[in-house]
Order: sequence, then C-alpha cells, then structure tokens
Amino acid sequence: MDERERRIGLNEALFREVNEAVSGISEKFHSQTFEIVCECGDTACTDRIELTREEYEAVRSESTQFVIKPGHEIPDVETTVGRHDNYVVVMKVAPEAAEMAERTDPRHEG
Repeated sequence: MDERERRIGLNEALFREVNEAVSGISEKFHSQTFEIVCECGDTACTDRIELTREEYEAVRSESTQFVIKPGHEIPDVETTVGRHDNYVVVMKVAPEAAEMAERTDPRHEG
C-alpha cells in the first residue's frame, strides 16, 4: 500500500469511529436522523451528512462501505454502490484499502 492509500484509509477509519460514537449518542436520545462527518479520504473534509439510523446501519453492515458526499469519490480505490439525495455509499475495491477497512472496523471482531 502506498503512502497516499494509507493516509486515505486512516482518515476514513478515523471518521468512521467518530460517526460510530455519534450514532451511539443519537440512539440513546431515540433520534430518527442524525448527522455524521463525511467519511471520504480527504483529510481536510469536514462536510456533514444527515441520514436515518436505518440508512447508517445498512452502510455499516459491510466493513468496506463508507458514507461520503457526492463528488468525494476516489475511483482508483473505491466504487459507488449506492446514491441518495445527500450522500453516496462507496465500497473499497483496491485490495489493500479493503483490508484496511476491515481491519479498522470497530464492529469487526476479527
């Protein structure tokens, strides 16, 4: 894995962990929707995305999936697997990126 892919993967993993905490807090307050931070690989991105708990859980069902703003895709590392009004779901397809996504998934027990 080159340095660029490593930085992208680490940034995505960091924001996924932040969003997991936000999800847990919103669940305690029985919120139907909540805002997360864009999980793209751009270290300067702090865009927010509003989605429902069901939408978030659908993305989190796969370790290699991330929620990002439209236009934040990185085609050499990921592919778009879902489009919604205010966000895109991408899946890591580059082998090293997919492995890092699985390894850093806070829901993954392996």
